[in-house]
Amino acid sequence: MYDVLRQRMDESIGDTWADRVAHTFDYRAWHEWTISVTHSSFSDGDGDRFKEVKPRGMNPLETLSTGERRLATMLPLLAAAWSMYSGEYRGPRLLSIDELDAAFDDANLRQMLGLLRRWEFDVLATAPSMTPVIKKEAGQVVIHQVITSGKHRVTVPWPWQGHGEAQPLTLDLGLGFDGGMAD
Repeated sequence: MYDVLRQRMDESIGDTWADRVAHTFDYRAWHEWTISVTHSSFSDGDGDRFKEVKPRGMNPLETLSTGERRLATMLPLLAAAWSMYSGEYRGPRLLSIDELDAAFDDANLRQMLGLLRRWEFDVLATAPSMTPVIKKEAGQVVIHQVITSGKHRVTVPWPWQGHGEAQPLTLDLGLGFDGGMAD
């Protein structure tokens, strides 16, 4: 890593120190890639065609449904995370996804959950409710109920093992008292 950062720093010799540091740590310039999508509606009779996603102009994502668009934009990010966690890495493969099921129909949500499972991600996600698809496909989930009282907030974890109803997590601390107040 030192060699990579040193090379990036040397590329901007002559610039101000602030510009050199900005150039060195601008991770957006470390790699170049294009994202292309294909869809059955893109077919020209010879099979599916790929169209490049561009920030302006004729963006093929604009012709897709909201769920298809979300799937198409999430996949490159998931692929980048999978790539980062591959190889010698030995630890949690943590992802955080806000509103996991937003804009997805059941088929696209199944695809997304299947991919997260195949790539063995540990996912921290928000969802407005436990949809039947999430219950069926996720396998094991911990739901956190947020309880607010005035300025105070506490979360209660509810583990769910893929069947039945979720139950609040209880701990037996074995403190040996009956809950009464001491004199």
